[in-house]
Amino acid sequence: MDADTPRVAAATLQSRGYLVSAVSEQGQQPERALRQLRRLRGINRRDLVIFTRQLATMISAGLPIVTALRVLEEQASQQQLREVIGSVRAGIERGGSLSSEIAKHPLAFFEFYVNTIRAGEISGLLDVSLEYLADYLERELDLVQRVRTAATYPLVVLVFTMMVATAAIVLIVPMFVQIFRSFKVALPLITIIMVRVSLAVRSLWWLGLLALVASCVAIVMLRRTRAGRRTLDVLLLRLPMVGEIIQKLAFARFGRSMAVVIRSGIPLLEGLSAVADSLGNRVIGDAVAAARERMRQGKSMADSLARSPLISPMVVQMIRVGEETGAMETVLNKIAEFYEREVDNTVKRFASVVEPLLIMFVGGVVAIVALAVLLPIWTLIARLPR
Repeated sequence: MDADTPRVAAATLQSRGYLVSAVSEQGQQPERALRQLRRLRGINRRDLVIFTRQLATMISAGLPIVTALRVLEEQASQQQLREVIGSVRAGIERGGSLSSEIAKHPLAFFEFYVNTIRAGEISGLLDVSLEYLADYLERELDLVQRVRTAATYPLVVLVFTMMVATAAIVLIVPMFVQIFRSFKVALPLITIIMVRVSLAVRSLWWLGLLALVASCVAIVMLRRTRAGRRTLDVLLLRLPMVGEIIQKLAFARFGRSMAVVIRSGIPLLEGLSAVADSLGNRVIGDAVAAARERMRQGKSMADSLARSPLISPMVVQMIRVGEETGAMETVLNKIAEFYEREVDNTVKRFASVVEPLLIMFVGGVVAIVALAVLLPIWTLIARLPR
């Protein structure tokens, strides 16, 4: 069995009806290198939405899955996507299933995606499962893009302001200082501070660049470990307003993805395991995973989720209503719609707070630089003979 990990190999064998007792790794170094290269392959989320929607349409029209994948492979504009589709198609031609083949590309197809496809294959409703996935991915993409769009303007303004301030400190201030010294003008305190800052930036710029690179490398390394991801996610949740947006975004994803789980016929505990890894925040995901373990012991979903302080009481109450009425899918969709609106409102409120603060920050930077330059000029003008 050719697979990225022992877990993927076991899942693929189980999907073919085998009882897996043990999995061990074998193979030559070139084969391992190829598997490592496959792990680096990913698909842009927008391309994944288009691929899923087109595949669902073709299968609904009665096209064989291998033929549909061949057509999509030929139409794919991105080389990375074309290679992944080709690999999946070749695996199916060798006798594999769609779910087992896409499971070999974990960066392209996440666990929730694979489980939904597997449920569609088992139930014989693969086209319906693909339609559910396409709807889910489109809503997810739209929600994430709205958040990114709202965050783009403040980020661009902040970066541009820092660039302008750095250029002024490094280039403009030293020129005027030379002029003032030639006229023997006493420099005010704000100009002296600005001169020292300019000297520090010009002489120690490499230290700042090194610190920036080291910080980026540290964050990347932390994201590669479970403990590191959890630490970063804890810090993000504690940020004012940012943590609120992340939490509400996770609840929206939870509601939408769990609705797909129930609609697709995926076993609830298996679906919760996949959903916990797709919420975008490890801390909230761990809370859902802990609730899954309590459900395994016989607790209801509402009671299991209520044990975690991170889960909103509104989510718990809505799920309790769904369990009592038997309308869980409808309730989960309502949860998703509510928190999607909440994310929009919070993002708008965040923008309304940040924009005035950015304007004040930009104005403050401009005022400091202007005063550092203009105060000595006024002193020099005052000394001129009348």
